[in-house]
Amino acid sequence: MRSKKFFECLNRLAFLCLFVAGLSSIGAAQVPVEQEPRHRLVFANEALRVLDVNVTAGDTTLEHSHLNDIATVCISCPQTRTRPKGAEWGAPRTRLVGEPNITEYSGKPDSHTLQNLGNSLYRLIAVENLRKSGWSDPAPISGGGAKLLNQTRAFRVYDVHVAAGASLPAHSHTTPTIVVLVAGETAARDEGAQRVLDKPGQWVLIPPGESHRFTARGTAEAHAVEIEAR
Repeated sequence: MRSKKFFECLNRLAFLCLFVAGLSSIGAAQVPVEQEPRHRLVFANEALRVLDVNVTAGDTTLEHSHLNDIATVCISCPQTRTRPKGAEWGAPRTRLVGEPNITEYSGKPDSHTLQNLGNSLYRLIAVENLRKSGWSDPAPISGGGAKLLNQTRAFRVYDVHVAAGASLPAHSHTTPTIVVLVAGETAARDEGAQRVLDKPGQWVLIPPGESHRFTARGTAEAHAVEIEAR
């Protein structure tokens, strides 16, 4: 007959196995995008949220869910791949620096995992439009050196290039807009202040109706992307 001590050890081993399995299931659990550690929430108001996404070389994010339409701008762009929930890894992809992308998640939520296959930091600036429906439809802006790249129900994305030492005419947006610096240095001047962006990935919120214009600082062209939340 086996001793009482043997059965106590067996029970402890079974408990330990269940505990480890529980930890594994927690570690693998899906999280909202703003709670995924590599998607750092840096700004939020009633209209939009800004996430600074940093995935180091060889790292893999947690599986995370998206509920809101989102626009991203690539700042540092090594090769990556994504794995949709319940599926296999997709083909490797390399985005261009400054390349914007818009994905519609509102009303059709989805989740995925992202892996950095490169040898350098993968970094995005991401803007979520918190509207679930009833997106606004203002006329696209014209002038100010801004070129319309893409538009969806929730966003318009504009590309802005400013030659070294040049200054563009002023313009404004009727909805809140995030300006993201991709390269160079620029001063985004409104009617009463000047906001200097001098490192790629820096951004600034331009409130609705605020007049602003871009001036390139230094000896290089400045490149910025404007994300207008509709």
